[in-house]
Amino acid sequence: MKALLLNKVPLSLYVHLPWCETQCPYCDFSITTDPVNGNDARLAEAIIKDVNQSKHLIAGRKFKTIYFGGGTPSLASTESIKHILDSIKDKFLFNETEITLEMNPNDVSRNRIDELLMAGINRISLGIQSYNNQELQALGRNHDRESAIQATRALKGINSTIDLIYGIEKQTPKSFTANLERIIQSNINHLSLYQLTIEPNTIFYKKELKLPDEEEIEKIEFIAKDLLEKNGYKQYEVSSWSKPGYESQHNMNYWQFGDFLGVGPGSHSKISNEEGIIRFRKIKPLEGYIQNQRSTDIKNIADNDLDIDLAMNLLRIKNGLQQKDVSTTLPASFLKKYQRGVDEGLLLKDRIGATQKGYQFLNETIQLFF
Repeated sequence: MKALLLNKVPLSLYVHLPWCETQCPYCDFSITTDPVNGNDARLAEAIIKDVNQSKHLIAGRKFKTIYFGGGTPSLASTESIKHILDSIKDKFLFNETEITLEMNPNDVSRNRIDELLMAGINRISLGIQSYNNQELQALGRNHDRESAIQATRALKGINSTIDLIYGIEKQTPKSFTANLERIIQSNINHLSLYQLTIEPNTIFYKKELKLPDEEEIEKIEFIAKDLLEKNGYKQYEVSSWSKPGYESQHNMNYWQFGDFLGVGPGSHSKISNEEGIIRFRKIKPLEGYIQNQRSTDIKNIADNDLDIDLAMNLLRIKNGLQQKDVSTTLPASFLKKYQRGVDEGLLLKDRIGATQKGYQFLNETIQLFF
């Protein structure tokens, strides 16, 4: 990949802050429940060092977006978050860079949000998951309905998004509708809707849960589509709905196959270079990362693996995209498999994306690329 082409591949920064007060039983992310105890300042220094050591991967580019994820990044001090942003803003940021930070409802107050905005954050991602106490307890969350409502109110007038989970044990279409109506009434401009999935290495994986059946899930998804479209939201990706102009630029860079640099313990990266595309992650232990920001699981992505990787990202976008908007050159092997999907009525002819049928059966459509 020539340097000129590499400079055209958009680059995002993902910052992983791993602290959580409790381990949610559905979560398989790299987290620690140890108290912060000032380690956020030490981690901030390590992250700054990691970014500066990654200049050969950044390759003269600036970060299109920055995303502070976790864990629960809002457990870290505003000072440590500001320190990270201050260290990179002059060298690596555009003036219009989207900078998102995830928050737990228990950490939200108008004063804290104002502090974060002053520090450079310009978008808040709020992990509500539900406004129903029974559902929150089923999910093992450490906040309740009232704190979720108060946190949502505190976001008024702020560029923000809310995460909502459906398919929860004991959830009904009626209780889901109440959750969704609460968000619509709050006038939040972006919503991520995630069906509860039981992943290996989670607490839920070891339990027998009575989750809503397929018919109930279909009802919930129909309700979501109907209510959100009637209230001005547009689905632009499998799990993502937004008001016009409020799409997540960070996630769009993922799905358009842009590059992203991950810093912080357990963070993942995908980087284009002269030889092709590599993926890797940082070591997971917090203290180990603070001492040595080492990369591991380094893998070159090529041939069939690249075809699968492309399909799993590009086809998530609801209405597809023009080939020129894909952040890498599509290999001949991908295009050959793509044509088969066109012939079967699953993929679009005029742009890269799934037809209505292909989107409805997206997992099966992606299998064409295996």
